[in-house]
Amino acid sequence: TPMPTRPPLRPVGIAFAFAVNLLLVTLALLVGSGLPVGNELLVGLPLAASIIAGLATAFYVGQRAAIHAALGGLLSVPVLALFVLPNANWNFAVLTAAFCAVGGILGELHQRRAK
Repeated sequence: TPMPTRPPLRPVGIAFAFAVNLLLVTLALLVGSGLPVGNELLVGLPLAASIIAGLATAFYVGQRAAIHAALGGLLSVPVLALFVLPNANWNFAVLTAAFCAVGGILGELHQRRAK
């Protein structure tokens, strides 16, 4: 049986994932740095923000959300590492990209089950 045709990737969806991941991770770092909490929460806030960015991408693009979120998250890695994260933390920047993709996967699974 032939595979069903998939809709093409939308560059605006990838740009959306890039922008939302960058914005939410930056906001999470700014808010977290002002809170009198331990390092565990400071690590968790940006990762939760990346999952939310992936979910938002899923609802924005509708179809093929996981790949849009993954590509947008990966595009945000150099910007996060060089300009947002302290000490040019490339490992954490890649981790935020992975969590953005996870958010896209979760959103896509939710949309498939809702059909």
